[in-house]
Amino acid sequence: MFGNLTNAFERLLSIQDAVESARDANYFGLDTTGFGVTPPIDLFKKDDNLILVSELPGLAKEDLKIEIKDNLFRISGERKLSHDKETSVHRKERKDYNFDRTMKLPFKVDPDKVEAKLEDGVLTVELTRAETDKPRQVFVN
Repeated sequence: MFGNLTNAFERLLSIQDAVESARDANYFGLDTTGFGVTPPIDLFKKDDNLILVSELPGLAKEDLKIEIKDNLFRISGERKLSHDKETSVHRKERKDYNFDRTMKLPFKVDPDKVEAKLEDGVLTVELTRAETDKPRQVFVN
């Protein structure tokens, strides 16, 4: 009676071992260094302002670079993990990575009025529409 249960349990353990080995060997091609890492971005519009929100866990503000030109928003960053040189690594699943992403905005923004803050791994950027991009009413004589 317990023989079948034991065999089933052993098969489950062997499947678990195979999955862990495949992950360790990067079998699925899920490399998080260089290409392939793109932070998710939400973009909200409110009147003449845009609010951009992105999750960037493990990054410090010094690791980020934000650039604005006309209606283009560019964000780039790099995460380098380090450990004490005196310590040997037993398992390393977290990886260094970098990213560079450019996004077209729905209108030109004023680069002097951009405010960005990074709090608890969440980047929030507030962008204000450029005065030169705002529609102007033309009166007919």
